[in-house]
Amino acid sequence: MTVMNDKCKWLKLILAASLALNLAFTAPYAYNKFFAKHQMPLKVKETKLKEGLDPQPEQKKQLDAIIKTFRLNLMKYKRDILEKRIEIIDELGDPEFDPEIITTRTNELNKLENELNLLFVDNLVQINALLEPEQRLNFLYKVSRNWFFIDKRR
Repeated sequence: MTVMNDKCKWLKLILAASLALNLAFTAPYAYNKFFAKHQMPLKVKETKLKEGLDPQPEQKKQLDAIIKTFRLNLMKYKRDILEKRIEIIDELGDPEFDPEIITTRTNELNKLENELNLLFVDNLVQINALLEPEQRLNFLYKVSRNWFFIDKRR
C-alpha cells in the first residue's frame, strides 16, 4: 500500500510540474491573443518637426494632427502586419501545411503593407499641401534623404 502511495505522490508531482510548465509556455501567447487587443492605446509622444521647416503656428497645429493620426494608424498596421507574419510562420511550422493557405496569408500581408505605403504617401501629400514652396523643398529633401537615401548636392 505504501508503494502505491509513493507512486501516486510522484505522479501528482509530475502532473503538477507538467501543468506549471504548460501554463508558463502558453500564458504569453494567450495573453497576446485575448487581452493585448483590449488594452488602452499608447499615448503618442508630441511630434517634433525637423529643422528647416519653421512652420507657422497654424501650420504646426495641422502638421501635428496629421502626424499624430499617422502614428496611431502606423501602430495598428504594424501590429496587424506582425500578426499576419506570425500566422504565416505558424502555418509553415505545421508539417502538413497547405500552400494555398500560405498564399492567401501572404496576399493578405502584402495588402496590409501596400495599404500602409499608400497611407504614408497620402500623408506626405497632405503635409506637402500645407507647406510654402521653400518649406516644401526642405521637407521633400528630408523625406528623400531618409526614404530614398538621396543627398543634397552642394
